[in-house]
Amino acid sequence: MKNYQKSLFDLLLKKSGGKKGLVDIMIDKLALSNDTAYRRISGKNHITFNEGVTLTSHFGIPLDRIHDSNVNNVVLNKIHDIYNIDDLEKYFESSIENLQTVKTIPDVEFIYAAKDIPLFYFMKFDNLQKFKIYTWLKLMDSDFFSNRVSFEEFKVPEEIKQKGLLLSQVYHDVSSTEIWGNVTIYAMLEQLIYFHQLEMISTDSVLIICDEVIKVLKQIEYEAIHEKKNGKNVYFKFYQNDLLIMNNTVFIKFLDQKMLFLPYNILSYYYTSDERVCNNYEKSLELILKNSELLSANNKARHLFFNKMYKKVDDLKKMIKLQNYNSK
Repeated sequence: MKNYQKSLFDLLLKKSGGKKGLVDIMIDKLALSNDTAYRRISGKNHITFNEGVTLTSHFGIPLDRIHDSNVNNVVLNKIHDIYNIDDLEKYFESSIENLQTVKTIPDVEFIYAAKDIPLFYFMKFDNLQKFKIYTWLKLMDSDFFSNRVSFEEFKVPEEIKQKGLLLSQVYHDVSSTEIWGNVTIYAMLEQLIYFHQLEMISTDSVLIICDEVIKVLKQIEYEAIHEKKNGKNVYFKFYQNDLLIMNNTVFIKFLDQKMLFLPYNILSYYYTSDERVCNNYEKSLELILKNSELLSANNKARHLFFNKMYKKVDDLKKMIKLQNYNSK
């Protein structure tokens, strides 16, 4: 029979950095004496179920890492669902907190496989931020969906604006790798076309947003060239891959830990630190990167890629202007 208590404490000791650190936490969280804590760790005394759950919760250890009787079973955690603007504010808060934690970890790897332009880039531009929040609420909030409020009528609460801006700033303090394809920009442009056709956003607003998209692309191109974010001492690696369409998966690797975030509904994610899942994804990610072009290292490929992006935005602007002219 497997010794599950030993498996648990092997994980806890690794997470806590050794016996002394773990004993201190057990004394604090479980109200145990020093001697009793050491006897639990050594296996001389059995740990209770409540004690085990308390410790795994404190360290963020999924229970499936202790019980591995079926290699096809994985326990997933879930970031809270978003149904309205209050949920969106909580999402921004938790994302800021998580990124602030990540940026303090030495040698962390943060890899974003971008199906869509990462939301962090939108938050520093007033109209882009407003449009993305407007779009998200139209997709996630049933009351807002049925309300025929136009983009121009829509107001973003000031606290949401500020938290969105902070989210952008924190992301630009974190070293990261992004993988884009030629289709990464499509969703943003298609959303503009969709709401313009519904006459829920004006031509002038679309053109302003397109100009802000150009600014986003110029920022990313500059950072891709220099492999630094905003001149800060954080690296930025930018890859192009047109063999696969990415899915907005985020993979984080630090120290001896790995985490995988899997999207399932617009902004909502499942996440796991399951070793098997993370290792398998890391292997597939290595193959994806081998079949991708690091654009900082290839001037020609970089110019071609970003010229395509700029042209897509310019083509949209021309189309919107023509439609507006023909409707007069």
